[in-house]
Amino acid sequence: MRQFVAVAEERHFGRAAARLNMAQPPLSQSIQRLEAELGVDLLDRSRRAVDLTPAGAIFLREARRTLQLAEVAIRMTRRVAVKAPEVRISFIGPALYQVLPGLLMRFRQEQPAIEARLFEHASTDQITGISQGKFDIGIVSGSIGWPDEFEAMVIERTSFVAMVPADGPLADHSSISLAELAENPFVLPPVSHHVNPTELMQLFEHEGVVPRVTQEAMQTNTLMGLVAAGLGCGIAPSTAALHAPRNVKFIPLARGPATVSRELAMIWLPGSLSKAAIALLATAGAYIADNPQFLDPLAPVS
Repeated sequence: MRQFVAVAEERHFGRAAARLNMAQPPLSQSIQRLEAELGVDLLDRSRRAVDLTPAGAIFLREARRTLQLAEVAIRMTRRVAVKAPEVRISFIGPALYQVLPGLLMRFRQEQPAIEARLFEHASTDQITGISQGKFDIGIVSGSIGWPDEFEAMVIERTSFVAMVPADGPLADHSSISLAELAENPFVLPPVSHHVNPTELMQLFEHEGVVPRVTQEAMQTNTLMGLVAAGLGCGIAPSTAALHAPRNVKFIPLARGPATVSRELAMIWLPGSLSKAAIALLATAGAYIADNPQFLDPLAPVS
């Protein structure tokens, strides 16, 4: 397959042989044996240049895919053989908006030999997974609470903002109250998705209003998509604006971002940390210290 791919890409037996560091006659014989085994002509040799037959074009595509899979198998086998260290990180979707990508880039620069494996799960599922040893470190909503044996580090504080369809009647507001939002069709995560009532519902309860929930969405990205489709309004951390789809307008809440904010926390069980996980925590601590704006809900996101 490697020899055929070289001939097909070079369109010339001589250049392909040079690329493969072999003589041309054995290469020609190898391709002829391949064609005989398959029972089809892969190359059109009627002209000076080597062209692919229709069957050859299909075989080239599949041969490339097979060789790629072979390379993946080789890398995975070697990684297991040398027992490459890894850290298993669970997270909720909003961690990807701002803090997690930069943290992973820095960790890769500082610890290139350690593989970071990512798993997206709800906050409560992460606590269970860490307790069962499925994950080393989790990134969860700071409002859910966790068992006393866990340790935690706040890695982000962001303000809550309203999300409305950009082509809807609320889009021209410079700020909006929760009471006004509650009068419109609303998209929220299901309450059953959390152990306690969601922090979003707690915001409405504090204002003495109940939103008219017409759609439920467990993931923030799904929620934004429903708002973009004009199916309702929503509330999200301000960092969601960094990855907003079209037709979504973000509007500050009238209560003010200083009092309406959410936290992301990194949590772990200290007695079961691997050296790789300890290294990640050290990188995370330094990364947050170097980016104090991540802990300031008034800081603009960028």
